[in-house]
Amino acid sequence: MPESKAKAAAAQDAGLEAGALVNVRKRQARSAETRTNILNAATQEFAEFGFNGASTRSIAKRANVLHNLVIYHFETKIGIWQAVMRHALGWYHQAFEERLAGLRGVDPVTKLRLIQLDFVRMAAEHPELHWLMSHEAGQRGERIEWIINTLLGSGFETWRDLIVAAQEAGAYVKGDPLHLHYLFIGAAGRIFMLSAEVEHVLGKSPFDPDFVEEHARVVQELFFRDPPRKS
Repeated sequence: MPESKAKAAAAQDAGLEAGALVNVRKRQARSAETRTNILNAATQEFAEFGFNGASTRSIAKRANVLHNLVIYHFETKIGIWQAVMRHALGWYHQAFEERLAGLRGVDPVTKLRLIQLDFVRMAAEHPELHWLMSHEAGQRGERIEWIINTLLGSGFETWRDLIVAAQEAGAYVKGDPLHLHYLFIGAAGRIFMLSAEVEHVLGKSPFDPDFVEEHARVVQELFFRDPPRKS
């Protein structure tokens, strides 16, 4: 084969390969977009109805995709539920760890104040997380055990240690630290789950940024104490 024809053939092959690669990437991008769309729809479905009330067909309808695409991406109902919980709790856990790393060297009382403030803001930005957990946390079974063992883990230990340190500094209300942490979670997040009622009664949205900051201040005043003065 003449050299010019060989070069032309090689260029054509390279073009075909490049075109095939572009098509593959487009299909991958569409697949990832579809998966994300299904995951978002599933988050809404599980947050509203819980695991028992949700269905893969309802999720497909919310996502505006064929039901077999839900099965293709997640295989089973428990598979998509686990993906939702990994997504909902995973990003928070990562943000929590990154925040703690950024506060390395900060005293425990200040650190606890700041991560509690972060938690209140997160609760306002992602009320679906509280709905997802409210459906699971009150029921014994494999799902709540999976959440605790797989996703929450050492987070409880971190909160406990910070609360204990703040108590020892005289800056936090006395009591079992994990019990107090659960009280904080309820005080911080419940108001956003009751947003329609709160807006009707108070005449303002609990999601308003100014309200969120005021809510954080009030919640923290329930738990923090002025440390005793040194003589």
